[in-house]
Order: sequence, then C-alpha cells, then structure tokens
Amino acid sequence: MHKVVIHEADRNVFQSIWTTVWKEEGYEIEPSAHTLAQVLVFNEANVPVGTFELKPYHFNGSPLNEIAPFREQAEITADPCSVAEVDKVALLREYRGQNVSRLLSSIVHYSRQYNIVHCACLMEPVFARALRISFHVPMRQVGKKTYYKGDDVVPTLIHVGDIWHDPESYPWYISMSCQPG
Repeated sequence: MHKVVIHEADRNVFQSIWTTVWKEEGYEIEPSAHTLAQVLVFNEANVPVGTFELKPYHFNGSPLNEIAPFREQAEITADPCSVAEVDKVALLREYRGQNVSRLLSSIVHYSRQYNIVHCACLMEPVFARALRISFHVPMRQVGKKTYYKGDDVVPTLIHVGDIWHDPESYPWYISMSCQPG
C-alpha cells in the first residue's frame, strides 16, 4: 500500500520518516522544491514505514549531472522526458527487510503512472548491490562511486520501464493499491 502526500499531516509523516533515516545514515538533509510525487509506503499492518519522491529530471539543470554523466547516457538522450530522479528513498530501520519489495513496487507503480521509463539516482552502495543481486532490479551504474553529502553513492539508472512492462519477471513485484488522499 502507498499514498501520495497531499495533506499536511501526511507531509509531516513523510518528513519524519526520511529525515529520521537520513540522520541515522549521516546524510545531509536537503528538502526538494519541485517534485512529481512524494509517496508514503505502508506495511501490511497499514503503518507508514517508508518514503520516496519522484522529481523531474532536467537534462541541462539536474544536479545529478554534476556528479556523474547522466545526460550522456543513451537512455536519457533518447527521451529525457521519460526520466525522473528518485530521491528521499527511506525505510525505517525496524521495517527494512520485509518492506523493500513494497518500496520498490511503489516506485515502479508511480513511475508507470507518470510514464517514467528510467529513474536516475544516487544509491548507497550496499543497497545498490542488494537490489542488483537479490532483487535482480534492471539497473546500470553510470559513474564511479563517489562521496556525496555524507556517504559514498553509486550513480545509477534504474530501468523501471522494464519492470512495469513485464512485472511477472520480477517475483518481488507486488501489485499494490493506493490509499485515497
């Protein structure tokens, strides 16, 4: 289950979750100005346990381009409008293991809703490895691991369109319902 943040109460929960996780990890807290969607992810008991946001990717103005050569990637140059940045990805520590598939499935759901085929992101290296090895997420590293705002990150393109075009190939994928706003 997931829910787009619309109301102030949900915004407060969203802020609380991602800032708690980012502070635990030592990341710099940086709010976003322009987003496509901020999303709360719920566990099976309907408790909010995670967050992510999708932001428009700006071919010439994205800060990601300063960290890695995102704008030089064939997937992005072919159709920059089908790319979004995924940010504020967070799962509260006590809910991580059993809810990674819910978080990933929610990212795929909203990517499809916004016709996003590729998500550009900076991933924590251990999480990137888990997604690649354990979940077989179709993704590609687009630059060297680098230190950025509190931790090492791996510049990555996640091919979410591959997942939403063929969800049966991803056993972790959960078709989920949205909570009403």
